[in-house]
This record gives sequence, C-alpha cells and structure tokens, in this order.
Amino acid sequence: MLCFRSMLISASLVALAGVTAPAVSADIIQTFSVTNAYVGDGTNLANATIAFDVSAVSNTISVTITNASVMHASNELLRSVSFGVQTNGSTAPSSPSDLALYNGQSVTVASDGTATTTPLSGFSALGSNAWTISSSTTGPGNANTFLLTSSGPKYLVIGPSPYIDANSSIDGNNAHSVFLGNSPTFTFHLQNLAIADSINNVVIGFGTGSDVVSASLFNSTTVTVPETSTLALLAVCSSLLLVRRRRPLPA
Repeated sequence: MLCFRSMLISASLVALAGVTAPAVSADIIQTFSVTNAYVGDGTNLANATIAFDVSAVSNTISVTITNASVMHASNELLRSVSFGVQTNGSTAPSSPSDLALYNGQSVTVASDGTATTTPLSGFSALGSNAWTISSSTTGPGNANTFLLTSSGPKYLVIGPSPYIDANSSIDGNNAHSVFLGNSPTFTFHLQNLAIADSINNVVIGFGTGSDVVSASLFNSTTVTVPETSTLALLAVCSSLLLVRRRRPLPA
C-alpha cells in the first residue's frame, strides 16, 4: 500500500514538474473617467467613471457605470456609453449578445427629494425601458465600436444622494423616474475576443438630449488567473505532498 502511494505521489510530482508554464487567462481591466464636464446649458457639471473588464477566455465584457455627478438635474443623468474594442486577433470583435444586468438599484426621488431604493435582479423589472448593446461603427485597425444605451427616458443612471438640490426634472418627475443607481454592472458576450484586447474611444452620453463627453483612461491593469485545469492539478499535487509529509516513519 505504501509502495503504491509512493508511486502515485511520484507520478503526480512529475506531472506538476512538467507544468512549467501553467495555462492562464488574462483579463484586461480599464477605468475611464469624466471630471467636471459641462453639459446642458453649460452650468451643469457631469462626473462619471466607467470600468471595463474584458475576458477573452469567456468572450465577455463587463461594464460598471458610476455616475458621480453631485448636481441633480436631467442633464447629469447618464444615458449611454460608446466604446471601441481594439483587438490583437485576426478578426475584429463583433455580434454583441446576452446583455445582463447585475448590482443594479432602482431609485425613485419624491418631490421633497426623498429617495426610495430597491435592488434589481436583472432586466425583468425594467420593462420596456431596458438597456441595449449594439454594434455602432467599424473603425480602423480592427477596432469595432459598440453602444450600450438606455431606451429611456427612465432608468438612466443617476448620481449619488442626497437629492435635496434636485430640480423638477428629477424629483417627483414621473416621466424620468425610476432611475438606475448603485453603480450597475452590465455584461454581454462578444464574438472573436482575443487575449490582450482592450477598450478605447470611450464616449459617455449625458442627459435626455444629445450631450456626449469623451472619457479619459484613468487606469489599466492585467489580471492573470490560472485556468481551472491548472488549479485542479495544483490542488491534487498539494494534497499528495501533504499526505507524504504526514506519513508516519517506519518503526
């Protein structure tokens, strides 16, 4: 029995030694921001951050939208995000599908500025005012542009509370309320994503009109994660090493 165990451990250690370059997936995480951009009539300041997580292994992109505008009028509501995907592959990414919503929160603002918030579990609560993802234009250098947008005028992303300063376009306005809050995260599938694909040309749409503001890249990181098969092999070999270490010495 001990001989068989030793053979099993030895074989596993040989397999582990052969994993000189574990299979990995690399997500590109980028954050873009807009700071004190004039929108509307030029007296409204809009602030926002858009965080992208691009995963070529799962062919998904996650987009987390944070409206940081502290002035509360319809001009500061965030209605859309346009962005390009620059690829290192031979085929440009295309065909966005399976849009899903996570971490969303509905926000209703009463006429006195009092806010009521309710967690959202997907698009089912949005009805006809859902957000959509679509291909916009094809750019140069294998870069496709996509548009994530609300069909509005409800469920645009609102800035943080309190809303005491909100004007009549926000508080008690049934045409615009309900809003989205709490940094909603949208995910969708995209065909032909390649390792090291990245986001560029981010443009944010504010208000219920046509205001758009270009966002600047704030931070970009690459997160490397071992694949499931590699993690399983490491776990098995670690367990076998522990068994070998705990084996009692012969008398």
